[in-house]
Amino acid sequence: MKTRSVIIEILAALLLLLFLYTAVSKINEHERFVMVLAKSPLLKQVALPVSWAVPVIEIAVSVLLFNPAWRLSGFRLSFALMLLFTLYIGYMILFTPHLPCSCGGVIRKMSWVQHLFFNVFFMAISWWGIRLEKKKLVVAITQA
Repeated sequence: MKTRSVIIEILAALLLLLFLYTAVSKINEHERFVMVLAKSPLLKQVALPVSWAVPVIEIAVSVLLFNPAWRLSGFRLSFALMLLFTLYIGYMILFTPHLPCSCGGVIRKMSWVQHLFFNVFFMAISWWGIRLEKKKLVVAITQA
């Protein structure tokens, strides 16, 4: 049980750092973020609202991951968010690979394919966190 708790903390911390880093990068480079989103065939009509919604959601997910009572929801939303980002990247690889990445910081330096694998890795972390959190809840309920 102790090992499971430590692994959950590490997984939550990795996701929390990822989401906080990318949210702050997108906010700090907001004009660039909007500009790149506006070039995306999927997002050009909603670039401005998406440019604010994404970092706000990333920060909200980070808050959920930080609080152990809300962590399962944080892992679930992390998985959903990473799935959406991964589907978007898949679309970009297939249809518009020449556009720059709209992510912030050093992540934008990745190729679309590298970014795809990066996202799949963090989806796996989210999924693992969900599984471990559920097991922890089941154990807590059965011991009560």
